[in-house]
Amino acid sequence: MNNINEDKELSQKFNFFSLMKFVFPSIFTFVFIAFYQTVDGFFIEKYVGELAIGAVNLYMPILYLFIAIGVMLGTGANAIIVKKIGEGKTDEASRSFSNTILFSIILSVILTILCLVFQEPIMHICGATSGNIGYLQEYYVIMTSFSITIMLQSSLGILIIGEGKSVTAALVIMIGGVLNCVLDYVFMKHLNLGIKGAAIATVIGYSSTIIFAFFYYIIAKRSKYTIKFTKLNLREIGVISFNGSSDMISNLAGAVTTMIMNHLAGKYYGEIGVSSLSIVFYLQFFIEAIYMGFTSAVEPVFSYHYGSGNINERKKVFKLSNIWILLISILIMTIVFIFNDQIVSIFFKKGTEIYNITKLGLNISILATLFCGYNTFYSGLFTAFSNGIVSGFLSVVRSLVILVICLFTLSYIFKGIGLWISWPITEVLSMIICIIFIIKYKNKYNYL
Repeated sequence: MNNINEDKELSQKFNFFSLMKFVFPSIFTFVFIAFYQTVDGFFIEKYVGELAIGAVNLYMPILYLFIAIGVMLGTGANAIIVKKIGEGKTDEASRSFSNTILFSIILSVILTILCLVFQEPIMHICGATSGNIGYLQEYYVIMTSFSITIMLQSSLGILIIGEGKSVTAALVIMIGGVLNCVLDYVFMKHLNLGIKGAAIATVIGYSSTIIFAFFYYIIAKRSKYTIKFTKLNLREIGVISFNGSSDMISNLAGAVTTMIMNHLAGKYYGEIGVSSLSIVFYLQFFIEAIYMGFTSAVEPVFSYHYGSGNINERKKVFKLSNIWILLISILIMTIVFIFNDQIVSIFFKKGTEIYNITKLGLNISILATLFCGYNTFYSGLFTAFSNGIVSGFLSVVRSLVILVICLFTLSYIFKGIGLWISWPITEVLSMIICIIFIIKYKNKYNYL
């Protein structure tokens, strides 16, 4: 049987509605990943306190690190594996998959040890203060001890989606998310575990993907490729890491900018500012998760047709993707503007200082929604074509260089307001740069 028949999910001829049907499970998956942290925040505020939410936000740079590595390996390996499948090289795809999983496990063990040994200085670098470091340490130790679940969940989720099993991946993530919700309630309300309960529930939720992957790849053996006993191929890992570098850099940049924003929020609003920033971050998580889900779903389509040489389908999917991102962006921004009161009141009581700060930040920063979807998609597009240089450059410029400049410059001029303005301005400037590269490479990759 030829590869087109074997991979009908990726090789299908998309139209306006079939593309959304194809990407929706992936979007759903990424939204549920973001949902993990939001659920933690809701229960932590309810059963622990406002400052405890800030402590969870202070852990975000570390979480970003683990997710960054997992997404980097998953995305980088996915592009290579799917391209090999499109070329009919199934055995090579299996070896690349096995090599990726082996390296993920080894690296997670090393990082866990380092982060636990140096936890005190790391927590202070993240912006911990005397008011929240106690909460942070409890959360930090548990989450870091099980970093392997975070990394493997991030990479395996993408690899499963890359096989065209986006619905399956979505269901697995949904089960993990529901489990996390239930356990948050049980651990914090009934067992009085406090913020430690939130960490334990989150880790268990992340594990759902790993348990399914073990069944799917090893027990049921339902994948197009299989786990093979193989020596660690560092050269291939280098190629995979480089190819997925844009996604890694985006998350690592998120870690750096989160630390900066935590310090600025503390400077201009005090400790409640860090907690307020957490809620705005939750919204950003949701929004970025939607676009990451969309991009992760269409990346294998571009990779497949790049390997098979189908130019017409590349052009069609590129056009449809741009239309859908515009519609999604307008819908999200409209919903947040209409229901901003209800969103903030989920976490904080109306009329309080922390409520007003959060609502202000939400209303200003949401303007970024009109642009960030395109920036995520365009960067991911170059990852799909195995052009890690351009993809990485776009991610660095957007997530680190421009954002850091905006944060320091605008906060210096506008104080606390500048903190919220930085995100929309960053996305506008980044989109201009992305469009320049899209036009520059249009003839090479034939998507226009």
